[in-house]
Amino acid sequence: MAKRAFLDTHIALWLASGDPKLSKALVKDINNSSETAVSAVSIAELEIKASAGKLRLPAEFEEAFREAGIKIEPFGIDAALQFQRFPALAKHDPFDRMILAQASAKSNTVLFTADRVIASLGLDWVRDCS
Repeated sequence: MAKRAFLDTHIALWLASGDPKLSKALVKDINNSSETAVSAVSIAELEIKASAGKLRLPAEFEEAFREAGIKIEPFGIDAALQFQRFPALAKHDPFDRMILAQASAKSNTVLFTADRVIASLGLDWVRDCS
């Protein structure tokens, strides 16, 4: 069974916009997954960064996610209960921690990220895209 691809915020943006930061091999791996998803937390993160002037979002970016085959998944109790698994991230960005927790809540999931701190955790289900 193909693994589920769970995308960190920037990876979802890169995939939806066709950004060359994602190699053809990574795009192929993501597209060969049984499902491709991003957290609703990522939508909140993007909206917060855009409203603070730290990021310029394309109009209807969430629609671009859907058009790229990226499902927007709610953050729920199963994800919230995963925080305890990652004490090394206690002081790391809360959005990243929530995304990692959500990815870990479902088996057979690969988290695609370019976050160096998350990638350095040595988790075999985290794919470094940097």
